[in-house]
Amino acid sequence: MSFPDKSKLKKMREKLEKVDGFKMLAPDAKELDRFRFKICQELLKYAQKKQMKDIEMAEYLEITKADMSRIFNHRIDKFSTDKLLKLYAKINPNYKLKVS
Repeated sequence: MSFPDKSKLKKMREKLEKVDGFKMLAPDAKELDRFRFKICQELLKYAQKKQMKDIEMAEYLEITKADMSRIFNHRIDKFSTDKLLKLYAKINPNYKLKVS
């Protein structure tokens, strides 16, 4: 079995972009996307540490279960950076944002 050619890989990527599962960060992602992805990871880590299910975490953050699922699956394109920071502030109220 050989590795698929570029056109087949492109078609597979296009199909996978439409799937609602976990979304990975592109290797050439912009810094802002990396930052937003990291916030999603921190929210997920918090829920895991506290052993909270998605519905419990959604209630804690005062968002819908669907939005919590999007965050847990790193669908960062569905949220503004401001919204993600507000959610992060609920789990870490003493965070300090440094800009360089």
